[in-house]
Amino acid sequence: MNKKIFNYEAVGFVFVAFLGTINHFMFEWFNNAKIIGMFCPVNESIFEHLKLLFFPYLLWTIIEYFILEKPFNFFTSKLVGVIFGNIFIIAFYYTYSGIVGNNYMFMDILTFLLGILVAFVTSYLIITNPKYKTNYTEFISFISFIIISVIFFLFTFYPPFIPFFKDITTNTYGI
Repeated sequence: MNKKIFNYEAVGFVFVAFLGTINHFMFEWFNNAKIIGMFCPVNESIFEHLKLLFFPYLLWTIIEYFILEKPFNFFTSKLVGVIFGNIFIIAFYYTYSGIVGNNYMFMDILTFLLGILVAFVTSYLIITNPKYKTNYTEFISFISFIIISVIFFLFTFYPPFIPFFKDITTNTYGI
């Protein structure tokens, strides 16, 4: 186990959990400012709540990049981690709410925290495994972070009219 990377991933977990929790309220706190809405949920849709993991995780990724000794597979491990974390959030939310027939705040918070855990554990397992060391995927992973960010921005303003993007409390979409 690489203790230094493990420690940074543990700090990252706390950072993302804290910032993601605060981000849940930022859009409202800043009087529905559109620039804030690009990075924070603007409604109660599942899609918008994925920002709670993605953008704090991206910020931690940038911070960690300048702290660590630049492992070859850094962006790849971070990208796969955040994708797995968000997939977990989607799957766990729909599974539990489908089984019980409703969603509950406690379970939603647990889903978020478990998604963060999945993201950081996945990242750690990839970044510390020597067989994943390649420069080829680093550029693609870096660009993928940018593309995913742009997709979040676009779908905040122009969401598809499907249930995944629908605010479950107001039956509206996007900003």
